[in-house]
Amino acid sequence: MNKIMDLAEVAPLNGFLLIDKPTGITSFDAIRQLNRRFSIQKTSKKIGHGGTLDPNASGLLVVAIGKATRLLRYFLGSDKRYTATVTFGASTTTDDIEGEVIQTAPFEHITRASLDTALDAFRGRISQIPPRFSALHIDGRRAYDLARNGEEFEMPSREVEIYEIAVLSCALPGDPTIELDVACSGGTYIRSIARDLGVALHSQAYLKALRRTRSCHFGIEQAKTLDFILKQDDIRPFMRPCAEAVAHFPSINLSRTQAYKLLNGQPVNLNTAEDGIYAIFERESGLLISILERKHHHNDFLRLYPASDFQP
Repeated sequence: MNKIMDLAEVAPLNGFLLIDKPTGITSFDAIRQLNRRFSIQKTSKKIGHGGTLDPNASGLLVVAIGKATRLLRYFLGSDKRYTATVTFGASTTTDDIEGEVIQTAPFEHITRASLDTALDAFRGRISQIPPRFSALHIDGRRAYDLARNGEEFEMPSREVEIYEIAVLSCALPGDPTIELDVACSGGTYIRSIARDLGVALHSQAYLKALRRTRSCHFGIEQAKTLDFILKQDDIRPFMRPCAEAVAHFPSINLSRTQAYKLLNGQPVNLNTAEDGIYAIFERESGLLISILERKHHHNDFLRLYPASDFQP
């Protein structure tokens, strides 16, 4: 019997898979395929991802398995990077190529120089209105459900940060389609940038294609295609340890005795005076055992292992 199906032989998995999601499927579709192929929920209990990609978008999908799912909170709001293809001359109901065209406008007046000038307004902290077809909640309901039902509602604006936005390719005014490199805070809607850029240039625009190239400190160059992973008998060689997810946090190393006490809820001197987020490791095994969030001299711990695993 294939080992991935022999549940008696499969130890629980804990870590991350970096998947290059193709277009045409949702992020949940990718999770479902992985779960079905490797029986993840039967062996490791949990599987999730660190930030949705629309079906029309491709690129880096951070998939967490087992204990790693408890770390996803640090990815959902983490910085992202995208390659965005924007087409001028029309707007759509969804602000991307999936929607129906609702308005057309001239684009021949747009030049590379005017594009560069317009992009200045999209750098730094900006206020944007998310697309009406989005998963955000409006009075307890998904915005896309309200939009599909033709109901009237207002999308509240939100503040996001654009660290970098640069032109990768442009043949304006002859070709209405450009390509942008965008580094931004979590929660940024690239569809909204495309839409608003069209308006800023006295035209209309929509997002033609999107590819995520970075999530937190993981890059697309580290990812494997979904098809490749699904053809494997064992995904362990392609998994990243939990510790890599928090490599950007300062670390605290504890002895086995200290680790046991901390996981048991007993006081341990962590020598942390400053507020912040800390990754706590058990020195002997090198395992990430907990995350400390210290704020206003108050400590909150996210425990990844039971104390019994570190019985002195």
